[in-house]
Amino acid sequence: MEKLNSAEMGKLWATYMGNSMSTCILSYFLQHVEDQDIKKLLENALSLSKEFQKTIKAIFIKENFRIPHGFTKEDVNLDAPRLFEDDFYVYYLRYVTKVGLSLYSVGIPLMYRGDIRNFFLHCMESTIKLEEQIKDISINKGLVIQSPIIPTPQKVNIAHKNYLKGFIGDVRPLHALEIAHLYDNLETNLASKALVMAFSQVTKTKKIRELFIKGEEITYKAIEGYIKKTSR
Repeated sequence: MEKLNSAEMGKLWATYMGNSMSTCILSYFLQHVEDQDIKKLLENALSLSKEFQKTIKAIFIKENFRIPHGFTKEDVNLDAPRLFEDDFYVYYLRYVTKVGLSLYSVGIPLMYRGDIRNFFLHCMESTIKLEEQIKDISINKGLVIQSPIIPTPQKVNIAHKNYLKGFIGDVRPLHALEIAHLYDNLETNLASKALVMAFSQVTKTKKIRELFIKGEEITYKAIEGYIKKTSR
């Protein structure tokens, strides 16, 4: 069998580490969730994370590749008090599935060994199905804040030399893709801010607490910037 190339090694490692972190966080969420629909969603996500880790571990053992020291039970206190409402768990899952889809979509074109390519295709397909479940529950429970509605273009506009101008003088309206990415970044940073703010309150290590607080400040500034751009 072909040896793993550097892209395959790197993406397998990143997938293992990311899902080991999700396993810890989702296990903690499941200690407190009350809504049965959201609980099932968390269980599905946790099952996928464990499955992905198990598959990667088997590949690494076969390749005599040292198993990464991912996140473990030592990194999470399942007896910690509840930090979030059930609704936040849905927003968190939206956040991590977007991260996963980005990782897998970038990785798939770089995969050439058959078993690795099939594994990442499976990761992609499984995560898309999970994302659709998250979307259905978000809609049913009224948790969706959709991207803004904008007027339908009445004519074809050609970009001119000042198209990217946006700091002084006449500022053109944001176009659809800019609004979409600003909305997506805003949603992502809101979830990030909630996470780091909550974790900063319960971590026992001063240096890690300071890191979380710094992260909260960064996400807050980013959120302010996105809101300012979308409200002009």
